[in-house]
Amino acid sequence: MLEQETRGTSAAERKARIRERYKGIDRDRLEVIPAAQKINVFEENVEQRVAVYVRVSTDDPNQTSSFELQKNHYTDVIDRHPGWKLVRIYAEM
Repeated sequence: MLEQETRGTSAAERKARIRERYKGIDRDRLEVIPAAQKINVFEENVEQRVAVYVRVSTDDPNQTSSFELQKNHYTDVIDRHPGWKLVRIYAEM
């Protein structure tokens, strides 16, 4: 679809234009690609590799424990999900 056609139109309008374009075409000539199935990341039996981002935005001495608090919080959340595995903690201090 041309960029000009997508500007200022809703998703429903764009879908309607696409459907209109393919009306009357023999279905045997079309290749239908099914949508990928969505994974529920909170499902207990699904293994997930998890990375965490923690950040301390100031040099304020009152924030010195913030990094550890954030790290502990996310580690606890990951530990509560048996299928989740912590692979990395990204930190910005």
